[in-house]
Amino acid sequence: MTPREIAKKKVAVLYTSVEESLAGVLDPKMRDSMDLAVSAQTVTDALGSQGVTARYFSFGKDIVALAESFRSFGADAVFNLSECPLNSAQKEPHGAAFLELLKLPYTGNGPMALAICNNKALTKRILSSHGITTPAFRLFASPPQRPLGLAFPVIVKPSKEDGSAGITEESVVDDQAGLKERVAHVVEKYNQEALVEEYVGGREFNVAVLGNGTPENPYRVFPPAELVYRNRKWRVCSFESKWDPNHPSFAEIAPQCPADISEGMRAGLTEMTVECARIFGLCGYSRVDFRTNMNGKLFVLEVNPNPDISPDAGLARAARTEGLSYEALVLEILRLGLARGARCRRSAGSRRKTATPSAISSTAPRCSSHTRSTWRWS
Repeated sequence: MTPREIAKKKVAVLYTSVEESLAGVLDPKMRDSMDLAVSAQTVTDALGSQGVTARYFSFGKDIVALAESFRSFGADAVFNLSECPLNSAQKEPHGAAFLELLKLPYTGNGPMALAICNNKALTKRILSSHGITTPAFRLFASPPQRPLGLAFPVIVKPSKEDGSAGITEESVVDDQAGLKERVAHVVEKYNQEALVEEYVGGREFNVAVLGNGTPENPYRVFPPAELVYRNRKWRVCSFESKWDPNHPSFAEIAPQCPADISEGMRAGLTEMTVECARIFGLCGYSRVDFRTNMNGKLFVLEVNPNPDISPDAGLARAARTEGLSYEALVLEILRLGLARGARCRRSAGSRRKTATPSAISSTAPRCSSHTRSTWRWS
């Protein structure tokens, strides 16, 4: 679909209000960086600059009224920024599923990829089953009473949150006593199991990818970015380092894109990113987060479908290194969504058709034999 054809479409930009989450946030810069209404306005303006008729809509509690709003507007497609319906990150897949039931084309990933990747433990199990290295882990619904079987230090985080919610410097613990305390904190505060994984202390990278994984729209991997820890007292990319401009780590953990790495490391990051995209059936736009150990071995930390697309976020930054402006990036994400079409269709000769990620398919692509045994790059 050409830009001229896309410009004829009417696009609803759908976002979820995070006013409840921002109730205690006073800093205006922090509010702007976290407020999805700001992102929705930015995307709407970017589409408008490309000739697309766009209007933003809030995903409220009345989904019948929302559906009627789409119809009244005459929406041909939806730019989906609904990260937390009903103020819950676990309900992000519901937004995509809602759009499928309305038979509207939409941007980004489908409900299954969103649901699986929001569950960090399930994601890691699937990665391991495909021969992709990820830090060893355990899952706890209460503080552990016996030794873990993991090597300290470990990092403790909520098992079903995103945006680094629940991750602080205190998340990295060095002994059993600290582990018990942190697991209890996560379980009580976030009302979910705590993921405990071995801390990997080398370099940290993230890699953005566009595409639908189809012959017409194959995956396009952007140059890897590195999170550079300018002060070694910081050990993790915490919630504060991502969102709070007043926290010292905000300025002392800085992205560098493209990363200063060898061609071998670049090839390894690219190959693993594409493999992750194939395994989870990612489409539209996504990001994969990595760390290395001290020997240069790559570990996948998380797979992030529909990452932040703010102009100053990692995806847009990586796109710019490839000569893609923010407006062009937003238009390409829309094009990829339109290329997928309405995703709730009946196939000929069957009552229903279900698309599933390759991770749970009998024809799932696996790592090739020459790469599955090790992912070490220098």
